[in-house]
Amino acid sequence: MQREHHRLEGNWRETQSDDRLSVLDKVLHSRVFSRSDSSQQILKFIVERVVSGRCDDLKEYTIATEAMGRPPDFDPKSDSSVRIQVQRLRRRLEEYYNEEGKGDTVQITIPHGHYVPEFRSSASTEPIPPIQESTLPPESNRPPAVEERNLLLVLPWGLTALLLIVAVIMGIRLSQVPTPKTSLATAAAADALPSSLVPLWNPFCSPDVSLIIVYSNALMLSDDHRDLYWFSPSSAHSLPAGARVQSFAGLERSAPVPLAARDLFFNDLYTGTGEVVAIAEIARRLAIEHQEFAVERARLVSYDNIRNSNAIFVGGGAGDAILDGLPVKMDLDFTLPKGGYGQVVDRRPAAGQPGQYALSRNNKTGEFQTDYALISLLPGVTPDRHIMVLAGITTLGTQAAAEFAASPAHMAALEKMRHASSPVHSPYFQALLEVLIRNGAVAQINCLLTRELGNK
Repeated sequence: MQREHHRLEGNWRETQSDDRLSVLDKVLHSRVFSRSDSSQQILKFIVERVVSGRCDDLKEYTIATEAMGRPPDFDPKSDSSVRIQVQRLRRRLEEYYNEEGKGDTVQITIPHGHYVPEFRSSASTEPIPPIQESTLPPESNRPPAVEERNLLLVLPWGLTALLLIVAVIMGIRLSQVPTPKTSLATAAAADALPSSLVPLWNPFCSPDVSLIIVYSNALMLSDDHRDLYWFSPSSAHSLPAGARVQSFAGLERSAPVPLAARDLFFNDLYTGTGEVVAIAEIARRLAIEHQEFAVERARLVSYDNIRNSNAIFVGGGAGDAILDGLPVKMDLDFTLPKGGYGQVVDRRPAAGQPGQYALSRNNKTGEFQTDYALISLLPGVTPDRHIMVLAGITTLGTQAAAEFAASPAHMAALEKMRHASSPVHSPYFQALLEVLIRNGAVAQINCLLTRELGNK
């Protein structure tokens, strides 16, 4: 407690408790935070704890049970809701200080790695330092990590049912759609699209063009014990979900069938947790712009579905067949070697630059340390339509791509890279992101390169 208190006083030594509450009050009543009761509630809770000198017990469990109304049996190991909400809170603070709070002399920040807010003068705010090997957590007592087999047993907490996506989307829509008494023209003026987001998001914010969000839902095998196995056959779209596996022919493309397999059934009712967070980010951005949209899983989408619509594809493998047939050749793409996870390949690497980007792990724990993701703006199936692709090698990379794409500050940096790397701008482009991971969560996102694309 004394160490945390000392750091707070070092950042803003002359500020008294009432001043900190005034700073908090201004943030809570901003336009950015007026759209999210959950972010308001958590920020108010953690700041008031610091002001009252009780920051020593600002833990995940405390925030869940006292600020978010979770029951006493809340388990942070199996429930990531606090981490997700605090990540969103950090992004809203970033958005606030890039727009309404740009002139604030004192800023509230929540450094990664803990939940104790800090108060800093705007001139002294520092970026998140890069992750070093020594900063990763020590090896735990759990069994040593083993290399993923081609056929991966997917743990239940690593996936989220489709119902959760529906709940996320409905919650965002109900909380952010203007009331009937609100003028849409007034709301649109107040929520003008930040200039750094215009190149990527403006094509998808049109009241005259329908929009569909397509999320990945890998086809898996499930057994009568509810264990799930991931695989990726080339004929995935032709396999009937829920049907018993009659033959293993064609299923060996990415993995051999388990030697002791019981009765297996096709299952496509799950997607990654990162895809859920990504869709929530996209829905929040679109709700601000009052853009209507539909949501559909990739295995049910065809060319006909998006022929006259704009589309945002979320997650690796989402709409592979559709994306392969677009009238533009992508320089950056995902490949799936036989065995293990995929990687990002650069078909036109600059001199001295790698042509492949693969996942990296912590040598001690085996946990993911670096993921890679792509943001792609592409022409649609028909003229005057557009496609956005937000995808990572893993579900965390997908989440990071959406967080980056929805951040005015991150996209401003991306636009600077585009201007620096190419004198000629195309309406279409790609960006390669490096995603640093800490304790199973996105800790930092860096844009490594951008690439202009033209119609082929």
